[in-house]
Amino acid sequence: MTDETTQTKQRHPLTWLGWLLAAVFAVTAAALAHHAAWLRGQLNAAQGGAAQMQVQLDHANQVVAVLGSPQSEHVVLTETRQPAHPVGQVSWLASRGALVFVAGGLRDLPSDKVYELWLIPARGKAPIPAGLFRPDPDHGATVVLPPVPAETQASRFEVTVEPGHGSETPSLPIVIQGESR
Repeated sequence: MTDETTQTKQRHPLTWLGWLLAAVFAVTAAALAHHAAWLRGQLNAAQGGAAQMQVQLDHANQVVAVLGSPQSEHVVLTETRQPAHPVGQVSWLASRGALVFVAGGLRDLPSDKVYELWLIPARGKAPIPAGLFRPDPDHGATVVLPPVPAETQASRFEVTVEPGHGSETPSLPIVIQGESR
């Protein structure tokens, strides 16, 4: 019996040390798993941010393509009837259906009205609405890359004042307009 008691006493410190090491390894493994999950979350967030930046970069590249392409047409719109002098310019890349419009000197409108940009196609086709807008506090406005059919040949561009939801056809009077080449 003394032999058995001696063996039990000798195993007891090693058994306790083994459990201690197992607990340390378990805590370490849990901490590493938590850190790995946190890193995966950070990576996913960074990839999402990168995707959003890519979308913004693609949009900016489209704007630059419209403004800088030798095939783009740049049409200046001028006021037709008012004593003040609003002015606008359309850059139109027909092959892509890509349009950028910049205006200044626009009058403020009642809250239930908006300006609407129109592309008037060649050969008597129906006018195409190209964007609703309101002037900013400096009386400027932009319409950037509205959905317009590619390959549309424009005869002119017009801006009219319309109800807040826009119109199916341009209303009179035309505020500013410009002929296409």
